[in-house]
Amino acid sequence: MAALTNSRNTPELADDGRTLVYPVEANTTVYLGSIVALNGNGNATPAASVAGLKILGRAEMVSNGIPGQDATNNPGAAGAISIVARRGVFMYAVNDGSINAAQVGLVAFAVDDNSVSLSDGSAATAVVAQSTTFPAATSAQIVSFGHEGVAKVKVHSTSGGGTVYVEGTDYVVDYPAGLLMLVNGGAIAAAATVFIDYNWGAATRSAAGRIAAIDPSGQVWIDFWHQSAAAV
Repeated sequence: MAALTNSRNTPELADDGRTLVYPVEANTTVYLGSIVALNGNGNATPAASVAGLKILGRAEMVSNGIPGQDATNNPGAAGAISIVARRGVFMYAVNDGSINAAQVGLVAFAVDDNSVSLSDGSAATAVVAQSTTFPAATSAQIVSFGHEGVAKVKVHSTSGGGTVYVEGTDYVVDYPAGLLMLVNGGAIAAAATVFIDYNWGAATRSAAGRIAAIDPSGQVWIDFWHQSAAAV
């Protein structure tokens, strides 16, 4: 289609695109209220601990279905029924205790259709007590792990353990890029040497959304609109 040469009445998606309808994958059940995702075929499936899913948000209702009816397409061909998925900020469980107040603002990854984790599941290779020294105090206090796609990071003061530093208070991690940065005023001094335990490898989970808040119940509010640390 050619570029415009005059004004255009451009349609706007209703509800700001918050709720959209997607075909359900063959032989699949999506429970209402669950975390729902699109697979590589463009069909809705329950969120799972795999890479490459496009996490949509909460399964809201079966399109043209009975209120309260789960999207049961089992048995059934792909697209035999459709699900309405809603983006927003919804509360789900933490699968492994990896998320607390210090992780608010970071991205959580889908583990299943009811829980998330701070870890993207990378676990191809485990590294223990990697010695890492930050640059001189006059330089930016950022170092590389030497690998991208890191997970399960633990930073401590000695090779045998020592002081275990606190993420979000003493340091922050760019997990996809494999970078470690000191927090100003934290317990790690500029130019210090620390020892890092971590896993690295390709992500084996899909980004669910940004951690918006911690609920007193211990569950977390996930912002499904924003699925990247750089999203605004």
